[in-house]
Amino acid sequence: MFKPLLLGLLVLVTGCQKQDDASRTGLIYCTEGSPQTFNPQISNSGVTLDASSRTLYDRLLEVNPNTLALEPALATDWHISEDGLTYTLTLRKGVTFHHTPWFKPSRTFHADDVVFTYARQLDEQHPYHNVSGGEYPYFYSLGLDQLIKRVHKKGPGQVVFELNRPDASFLATLASDYAIVLSAEYANQMQQAGTPALLDSRPIGTGPFSFKEYRHNEFIRYLRHPGYWGGEAKIEQLIYDITPKSSKRLAKLLTGECDVMSTPAASQLSVIKQKPELSLSVQSGMNVAFLALNTRKPPFNKVQVRQAIASAINIDNLLQAVYFETGQAANSLLPPLSWGYNPSLPMRKPDLQRARQLLKEAGFEQGFEMQVLVQPGSRPYNPDALKTAQLIRNDLARIGIKLKIVQQEWPITQARLARGQYDSLLSGWIADNADPDNFFRPLLSCAAVERGNNYSRWCSPAFDQLLDDAVTTPQLAFRLRNYYYAQTLLNEQVPLIPLAHALRTLASRSDIQGLSLMPFGGTVFNQAHRE
Repeated sequence: MFKPLLLGLLVLVTGCQKQDDASRTGLIYCTEGSPQTFNPQISNSGVTLDASSRTLYDRLLEVNPNTLALEPALATDWHISEDGLTYTLTLRKGVTFHHTPWFKPSRTFHADDVVFTYARQLDEQHPYHNVSGGEYPYFYSLGLDQLIKRVHKKGPGQVVFELNRPDASFLATLASDYAIVLSAEYANQMQQAGTPALLDSRPIGTGPFSFKEYRHNEFIRYLRHPGYWGGEAKIEQLIYDITPKSSKRLAKLLTGECDVMSTPAASQLSVIKQKPELSLSVQSGMNVAFLALNTRKPPFNKVQVRQAIASAINIDNLLQAVYFETGQAANSLLPPLSWGYNPSLPMRKPDLQRARQLLKEAGFEQGFEMQVLVQPGSRPYNPDALKTAQLIRNDLARIGIKLKIVQQEWPITQARLARGQYDSLLSGWIADNADPDNFFRPLLSCAAVERGNNYSRWCSPAFDQLLDDAVTTPQLAFRLRNYYYAQTLLNEQVPLIPLAHALRTLASRSDIQGLSLMPFGGTVFNQAHRE
């Protein structure tokens, strides 16, 4: 797995105070954590995505947050061959990269940048492949190393993706928050200087903001990108104030030290609604919180044990005590908002008698002890992971399972996950586009076990075949049939237990306008301003 970079040693630090003139020229965004890197390609952290993907970079395509349709971004047009194996994209002209004290681009964006971005991940012999750890969780979890045959340019204004097989979800993949485009010129400059890792820690992109400075666990400062192709940001600077505790974030919001607050706790929403100086934004979310069971470790390799745990968890209690009015019970990885959701799946209710019987059949009538890894803080898919774990612990105790909660920082947890040294993980997923493949393949495909986000370590060739067949055609009826079968299979095998789908919430000062809360995660500040 990716080893976090010591970003604080690799960035320019000026010693300026973050609140100096932000109240006049910009906004301060209280966020919950520090990024592992400033390149989403080499991380599977939602905090990293929030700090980099839509602030610093662009993608070839975008997903409209209202219609969920694909729209042009760095690519203005695209053509798919009749056999579905060749995608030719026409690139936007005149897109500028960031000008910074450490990099002055000599040209605008063109095909070389796209080729470099994908060659780095695709070609294990590429000089940049192993830089910053050489791990690309999203790329490998989707099996893009097996799907993409070649990426090459057709002149400076066109790029061609050749695939090994048809894949109806490929365009949606190009719109993912992970599918950012890097500067090939900057990469070459850093390589010649003998500092290639700075590509990922001192970033250069084409996005609406450029990177200024970063202090680990303190703040990130961004500046407006003049001449941004999508329209210049209305604020001159944007500051991410890193404040892990939601209570402190709310306190800063109330005092005006922060203008915007990420992921308010569900219990705080009533307070926010009562304050006329504050505003609350709510958006349907393409996300899921789940409990992943390590199916390669006894006793979780037995389906009866997994079914017993699922039967014991009282999701209604979680909704009331953790989500309040901001979540709905999950009976599938896919939220009802997804076009692939199977409405015929039964809603799971706690059944302790069935759970005890299943444990008896598995040979664990007296129960057993297990651990669950829990990330500190709140996440968009789970307002309070620790409380969730505590409620699950109470539920499992009723069937003789003693659950020990282990709460550690994500880099430490990530190392344990990479070694397979865990029983279970309380986590979640935020989709990057509207295609159901974006839920299933990263979380449960065989390819995602070793080099992705398959924390259940469950590998089913039959499940993979359903996914592969589903993307061989754009015919919706055929794809739906396969995704319905896939959800039925998961409902039987329970490699991970879906818990809830959360609404996305964002709190701000009432004079802040133009914020855009994305259903796939992240907040867009391009048009944000103070009235």
